[in-house]
Amino acid sequence: MPPAPAAENRVASHPDFRSIRGAHRSFGIVAILISVGGFLLLVLMSNFAPGVLNQELFGHMTVGLVGSVGMFGLMALTAWRYTVHMERRIDPAVDRLRAEIARDEAEQARVQQPSAPQQRRFGSW
Repeated sequence: MPPAPAAENRVASHPDFRSIRGAHRSFGIVAILISVGGFLLLVLMSNFAPGVLNQELFGHMTVGLVGSVGMFGLMALTAWRYTVHMERRIDPAVDRLRAEIARDEAEQARVQQPSAPQQRRFGSW
């Protein structure tokens, strides 16, 4: 019987693992672009368009203040969507992959189990 492929190779070539990587990577790129893009836009506007950020909306509330506070909302939204994405797309595929790997490892252990139990030998100091 040929030796079983290494666990890393089996996992990396598994379709569930590839779908996990693709879903995680695509979501991560979008989340980073939105989050970092929002921060970058605010910083660039504070440098190149301070007049826009200093416009009063009502009372002492300015566009810049509302935008800055809105960044907290954007980060909370991104974190919430990440959690939902993980629960819906990543976690089920990870659970399936873990169960399959555990079954394969149990099967290999059963097949490779020696017929007679080996006695443990202790050496001298």
